[in-house]
Amino acid sequence: MKLRMASAGLAVLAFTGCQTVPYQGEARNVTVKPQKEGVVSIPTNPRDEDRSKAETLMARNCQPFAPTVLEEGEVAVGTKVDSTGQETKKKSTEREVGSLFGIPLVSGDAGGKSTQASSTTTELKEWRITYRCKQDSKVR
Repeated sequence: MKLRMASAGLAVLAFTGCQTVPYQGEARNVTVKPQKEGVVSIPTNPRDEDRSKAETLMARNCQPFAPTVLEEGEVAVGTKVDSTGQETKKKSTEREVGSLFGIPLVSGDAGGKSTQASSTTTELKEWRITYRCKQDSKVR
């Protein structure tokens, strides 16, 4: 009985432990010129953690100077194509309707396959922050 209770307790701890991992933020350097300038990318619908990570990257590049944001906005970085297709088998509707000089006369379709295809193209976007390291102001 004690072993079951201990196992159940460990399972609950493991489950709740996985639930409490904080979001780390998503940001990456696109271009970097050490202690001069750079461009950082974050998701198009950023969370506070994403912006914080971007600011950390900018500050790390500019150290010991402070970064100044020059421009930021949404940028198209590529496309994604989703394709779908469907193949339908058609039954034969052929039937003999008579003959002409001993040759059978047939009416209807022989059957076969019908194919339909479609594709959707979506633009992939990200939020980019362009910054410059302010040489006349140091981080405190």
